[in-house]
Amino acid sequence: MSPEIFFSPSGATQLGGGVIAGIAVGYAAKRALKLALLLLGVCLLGLYALAQKGIITVHWDAVSQGLETGSRGLGAWFASMVTQLSPSLIGFGGGVAMGLRVR
Repeated sequence: MSPEIFFSPSGATQLGGGVIAGIAVGYAAKRALKLALLLLGVCLLGLYALAQKGIITVHWDAVSQGLETGSRGLGAWFASMVTQLSPSLIGFGGGVAMGLRVR
């Protein structure tokens, strides 16, 4: 990627638009991730409590494997996004980082 892309007017516009979109996505992702982790924790605690009472049988290996598969898929997606860097994606990545820091 040539440095001229970042210093051209269209490159600066793409970079700025990516930052604004990234901040919005980062902020929303932070809120959604907190809610998703809370729900996941409550579900796992519920499964554990029901398993301790003998009401259900939980195959914890399958639960662990599902969580591991999901995290690997997310890592592969992130790696593919990094390999396709563009001015808007660089700005978007910086914006997401800023959005995650917003209270």
